[in-house]
Amino acid sequence: MLDSKKANPLRDMRARARAVAKAGGIEQAIAAGLPKLVACTLSEALVLGLLRQGVRKYFAIFGHGSTDLGNVLRVYEEEGVTRTINCRNEVEMAHAATALRWQYGEISAVVTSIGPGAMQAFAGSLAAASNGVGVYHIYGDETTFGEGYNMQQVPKEEQGLFGRMTAVVGQSYILHTPEGLRDALRRGSLCVNHPYRAGPFYLLLPLNTQQAMVTVNLAALPARPQPPKLAPADDAAIDQAASMITKATKVAIKAGGGTRGHDAAVRRWRKLPVPRSFFPRARPECCRTRMRRTCTSEARKARSAATMQWPKPTC
Repeated sequence: MLDSKKANPLRDMRARARAVAKAGGIEQAIAAGLPKLVACTLSEALVLGLLRQGVRKYFAIFGHGSTDLGNVLRVYEEEGVTRTINCRNEVEMAHAATALRWQYGEISAVVTSIGPGAMQAFAGSLAAASNGVGVYHIYGDETTFGEGYNMQQVPKEEQGLFGRMTAVVGQSYILHTPEGLRDALRRGSLCVNHPYRAGPFYLLLPLNTQQAMVTVNLAALPARPQPPKLAPADDAAIDQAASMITKATKVAIKAGGGTRGHDAAVRRWRKLPVPRSFFPRARPECCRTRMRRTCTSEARKARSAATMQWPKPTC
């Protein structure tokens, strides 16, 4: 007769997923009684760590390089914690994850197998890298045992080539050691949530470390950072810009990736009362002619109060 108290990884995983779903999040689940210290596979620890950062959607094409991670996501989706969108093209799903973050502000992860699929997703991640959009990319990788050439790794006798390639475009971390997960999530959170220089973060999961057991403290997993708003050290640059704006007849603004969301702020600014000191004093009609000598002292004395009105803003 089987001992009902004997550890059952699948049962324990489902119980954790059910507790998180019922509570509405990891912090709420811990407050409701979920143990902080959890012994689980690296794949589940990764899902829990990303969940604490708000990652609930996964665009995935699974293969033998991501089987264990796929099994974890299957359980967590059945319990209503995460959602996995099965795709058919790695470039397309990389663009979909980029658009989800760019347009709706939701962080997601791209999951592929090893080799060609990862290369396809890597090519699609250029859109996120060039536009400053933070997205997680999770690829399967060659084992850390060094047991020989894998048919789907880069055809070259060198170690960690996928990690070196991804590090060229963004930031990359090879989870060769399960205990390095917290450091990987910390770096990833700072990368994908950078306030003005975000980009894709590549997590490479070797085939043999995904199912390795690791003990993690759920309360110590890195959360999404909240960087404080900083003010400039002095107002010299702001004063110079304001002076140039007041002297110009027209102002052209080139809005790049760093101005996303500022259109709403501009619309709010237009509704505010305009300070009188912001606009230069209007010149009387007699002083606007090319022949300045037509403006006599008598004409200046005869100016009415209406001629000294402040101009209405055109913005």
